Amino acid sequence: LDLAYVLYTSGSTGVPKGVIHTHRSALAFAEVAARTYGFGPADRLTNHAPLHFDLSTMDYFSAAVSGASTVVVPEAYTRFPASLAQLIEKQRPTVLYVVPLVLVQLLVHGALEQRDLSSVRWVLFGGEPFPTTQLREVMRVFPGARFCNVYGPTEVNGITYWMVPELDDDAPIPIGRAYDNVQLRVADDAGRPVEPGEPGELLARTPSMMLGYWGRPDLDARAFHREASAPGIEHVFHRTGDLVRERSDGLLEFLGRKDRQIKTRGHRVELDEVEHALASHGAVAAAASFAVPGSDGSQRIQAAVTLRAAGAVDGVDLSAHVATLLPSYAVPERVSILEEFPRTSSGKVDRLTLRDRAMALDTPDTPAAPADSS
Repeated sequence: LDLAYVLYTSGSTGVPKGVIHTHRSALAFAEVAARTYGFGPADRLTNHAPLHFDLSTMDYFSAAVSGASTVVVPEAYTRFPASLAQLIEKQRPTVLYVVPLVLVQLLVHGALEQRDLSSVRWVLFGGEPFPTTQLREVMRVFPGARFCNVYGPTEVNGITYWMVPELDDDAPIPIGRAYDNVQLRVADDAGRPVEPGEPGELLARTPSMMLGYWGRPDLDARAFHREASAPGIEHVFHRTGDLVRERSDGLLEFLGRKDRQIKTRGHRVELDEVEHALASHGAVAAAASFAVPGSDGSQRIQAAVTLRAAGAVDGVDLSAHVATLLPSYAVPERVSILEEFPRTSSGKVDRLTLRDRAMALDTPDTPAAPADSS
């Protein structure tokens, strides 16, 4: 249980927390990933994620335990999709493990039709939900690769996976099933299992779990669910804070963060559902939704998007699109068109910065303008 490293959460929804991982937790994930994806000495894993982001642990540790190589992607290449595509062609990696944004940027700006991508046999992605319409397009440009959705908070490394088949519709993709060294539970607020099909918080018991938070025993108390399994024996689960539902086929469907559910005009809204609705529009490259406090104490939904092509649609068009998919109270009152999103150091959308920018545009006592393309 000796300390191996401390990873800080991205801070996209709050102050970053230091997550303590041990040699045991690091090795447990490295081995299960290598086993699941069949890594071996002939493999070359790209390291695109920065070292403080948990995706990097597979790039280095799983490669090491399987005798594979790690191709370190220089920071300059991570900023320019065309350069990254060139590096993939030249270095011939067999495994890509990145956030969905990287794949979308490669698709839109990487000129992939000019590159030989035949070396890639696995495309693994995680860190954020991947809109199905965009995933289907990415899969077409990597015809020889298998795709897998990898899920797991920093506190537990990866805990579920879903091998993506051919996608026939635009339904959100599941996060799949547990790795072979993970025990999962969909639970109520007291930690009790809920019935299959009912939403609940995902709890995980796994050797890849963190030891705790650096210098934050107050957070430790809330992060773990403990229960006696026998006299003197305690089972410890991590509370992921993610809401899921077990489908009839046994796969887990991600519903959103517990802290991403807001109440607006008397109705509960999952902000991740708003993002999915926006991302389903063909002109949208990526979407983010967030809540801005109103003067009446309610939460007002706003959103921002980046487009595949400038000027293709405006905010009014996108709000109208969402209105065909979600109830009126879930339609963003403003949709801003951005050239690019602010990002955390791990590459995730920085929704706190988006919210702060929106609040700077609207004073608490002034109603927001209708959806626009600002």
